[in-house]
Amino acid sequence: MRPLARIRRGRRGMTLAEVLVALLLFGILAAFVVGVVNSVLNLWQAGERRGRGDLVFAAATERLRADVGAAHLGPRGWLTLDTWLAVPEEDGRPAWRLPRLRFLADGAIAPEADPRGRASVEVAWIVVPEPAPGTRLCRLLRLVQPESAPRSFREEGWITAAARSGAGLVVMDGLSHLEFFAVGNDADDPLAVLQVASYAPFGFPRAIGMHVERVSSGARRRPVTLDADLGDAPEPFALRGPPPFAMPEVMLIEREFVRLAGTWPRFQASERGLRGSQPAEHRRGTPVWLPERATCTAPLPALGRRLP
Repeated sequence: MRPLARIRRGRRGMTLAEVLVALLLFGILAAFVVGVVNSVLNLWQAGERRGRGDLVFAAATERLRADVGAAHLGPRGWLTLDTWLAVPEEDGRPAWRLPRLRFLADGAIAPEADPRGRASVEVAWIVVPEPAPGTRLCRLLRLVQPESAPRSFREEGWITAAARSGAGLVVMDGLSHLEFFAVGNDADDPLAVLQVASYAPFGFPRAIGMHVERVSSGARRRPVTLDADLGDAPEPFALRGPPPFAMPEVMLIEREFVRLAGTWPRFQASERGLRGSQPAEHRRGTPVWLPERATCTAPLPALGRRLP
């Protein structure tokens, strides 16, 4: 009987303390594994969002370069870089002006407007407000029509009506800010307003550039929000939600642009009411748009020199 008793004592189970320690170690290991998996998934999703955003901007860049590269530089050629009144002043808010670019180009770039590609077409790149109320997000439209159309894109009433009607191709959406600029041949500072008329004795700019600040579709589906109410004066605040791939200098809250200072997720609103917006109070949970910034240039043929 003594050998049997020794065998039974050898098969003794774990004590309650040992079970609790094992469960604690297992819980710690499981929490570590879950944290690593979540970090990897967040990095992968951020990379996917950034990749899709880069593809959208790359497609817009190629389209702009193709259009500007086909600009008509002969005597009839013209180019206008200016802004238009998208939203008039209302309820104490300042007027809202948005950029646009218009020029005459070779019809080969627009088979929908010139199937034979032997004539010239008028091209307009214009920023318009998105239909969603309560925000300053915009979209970039590309409009094309034959040079022989009854009305020209150079007419203020016609191009404004075309932009408001939503006609044309949506090149990009989710824009918080966009700037067109002209790069001159004499190394001057970039110009935000320029007009080159037909039969003018001087040439065109060397290139057309575009600064873009865009909120990706993924960031719009899962926006960052205010963690508490924000007054209309510079003050500290915190954000809640998935952090962006890179923090911008300027964020957009509803219709107000705010300059940031600090690190995620706590910041200081160092400047309020930028870019013609108006400082306002914002409630906790209000979406905060943190755009990604990109820049491109599109060279004109012959460095912008007039062709005979």
